[in-house]
Amino acid sequence: MRCDSQALQSHLETVAQAKTFLKHISHHAYQEVMTPQISSSAGAHMRHVIDHYLALKQGMESGEVDYNLRHRHSDVAKSTTAALQAWHEIETWLVEVYQQDMQNTLNVLAETSVETTYINQVSSTLGRELLFVSSHAVHHFSLLAIIVSLQGQTTHALFGVAPATATYQRAQA
Repeated sequence: MRCDSQALQSHLETVAQAKTFLKHISHHAYQEVMTPQISSSAGAHMRHVIDHYLALKQGMESGEVDYNLRHRHSDVAKSTTAALQAWHEIETWLVEVYQQDMQNTLNVLAETSVETTYINQVSSTLGRELLFVSSHAVHHFSLLAIIVSLQGQTTHALFGVAPATATYQRAQA
């Protein structure tokens, strides 16, 4: 079963939010660590989100998605230009991937313990993992909104807001 165009548009909305954020944050603010409240920079959070999309993209080729793969020393964590380029590539990939069957099976790997090294392995589908990376992105966008608020800046009112929360808020208005 292929995904409908509304599903693709919702994922592209996540990409657009990331790109808008990156276009409005300074180089300094992107790299600044707001200790003691936050232990990593906005750039580190953005890189982490991009890493998850890249892990899914790479995993589609092999059938095994390893969310433990990280690019901790990439330019994406230091440069908004590099991050914007990565999001552009993700956007292009999303348009292509939505031509595929969302029920394609994937083997997913992720560490689930901080006490020991334990890699959990589960079966999933392409559609489910696309939902995960998008939801994961929104979660980190909320952290990015907190980081820039600590820096005295603001983001779009819906940046980092979960879609279900936005639906609830519209119903309350």
